[in-house]
Amino acid sequence: MGRIYDFNKPYTQYLVLRKELREQQLATQKNQQKQIEQTEKLIEKFRAKASKATMAQSLIKKLDKIDRIEVDEDDHSVMTLNFPISVNPGKVVIEAEDVSKNYDDKQVLDKISLLLERNSKIAFVGQNGQGKSTLAKCIVGEIPFTGALKLGHNVEIGYFAQNQADYLDGSKTVLDTMIDAANEKNRAKVRDILGAFLFRGDEVDKYVRVLSGGERNRLALAKLLLQPFNVLVMDEPTNHLDIKSKNVLKDALIKFEGTLLVVSHDRDFLQGLTTKIYEFKDQDIKEYLGDIDYFLEQRNIQNLREAEMRTITNAKSKEHKSSSKESYQNQKKLKSLHNKLSKTEASITKLEKVIKEIDFELSINYDETISKPNFFDQYHSKKKELEKLMENWGVITEQIDAIH
Repeated sequence: MGRIYDFNKPYTQYLVLRKELREQQLATQKNQQKQIEQTEKLIEKFRAKASKATMAQSLIKKLDKIDRIEVDEDDHSVMTLNFPISVNPGKVVIEAEDVSKNYDDKQVLDKISLLLERNSKIAFVGQNGQGKSTLAKCIVGEIPFTGALKLGHNVEIGYFAQNQADYLDGSKTVLDTMIDAANEKNRAKVRDILGAFLFRGDEVDKYVRVLSGGERNRLALAKLLLQPFNVLVMDEPTNHLDIKSKNVLKDALIKFEGTLLVVSHDRDFLQGLTTKIYEFKDQDIKEYLGDIDYFLEQRNIQNLREAEMRTITNAKSKEHKSSSKESYQNQKKLKSLHNKLSKTEASITKLEKVIKEIDFELSINYDETISKPNFFDQYHSKKKELEKLMENWGVITEQIDAIH
């Protein structure tokens, strides 16, 4: 309603507080409305008597000055999403053997082999640049590679690229984009599909170039539904989506009866969605037969960012060990830098844990926590210390890179 509210709470706590505040608004509005109705009855009563006319005018002025309480309305407009399966494919949908890919002198994938079965739900995780999106592009036939990659019987792939929204033509309207992508069978359903993705009324006449990032992603998802598929490959599909839309997408993917392969850094999105994890590291992949929580447990880490940090460190350590041409001075310097890196990462993990505990205290007892002496000074000091440690971590890794 034209205002911004700052809730110093985690999202789940915010939802509870938001509900309580709205209930308070409704109760206050109800009481105010009763007072207004009583005042209006008095005004009507006094108007009928000449001796009370002055009092009636006084009440009218009082009523005009009342600041009417407005209740914040929740936005319940979320897209409705359902991925229908086209035809039932064979038991094996994708079979890759010795798939390799390099960009000029940089080897990204080295003799990757995997077999994906019908109805499996798989996540690709790992540090940027380790080949997750590359293998996804190999599977959908977007880029050349060496090795063998075979699609199973009746396999029809739907592909949502990380930059899918960039492929949309800015000079077209939302409606024209969909009509041009439709065929004779589904062209009549275009407006219904757009409506399900919150493009209603005049919004279908908007040009793509004026859409926000979230609107573009919604349009790209809507366009995806115009093609038949039973295998869905999605590369970072939650980019630019708001929380409600992300949850709708996740629910639709859980219900999807086909095979799902999703590339993502989003732990919350992956929880309960996939049943097998492939971690990409050092031009190879490692399989984990479980969900994202099982993967993190096996790797003994708290989050995916920590996994990516370790990937960088381990990769640099391997290069250090395997290089026989480095001078003694470089080896000595590298050892010192790796020690610094390990200590910095340990400090980061420790400080993140402390800040997480403080955030938890704030979420369960906000008033008591902030009443502690110098609380905010100490809290912000820890945040700044963490930022400094992260900067140091980046500087140290750059120094290691420079030696290599």
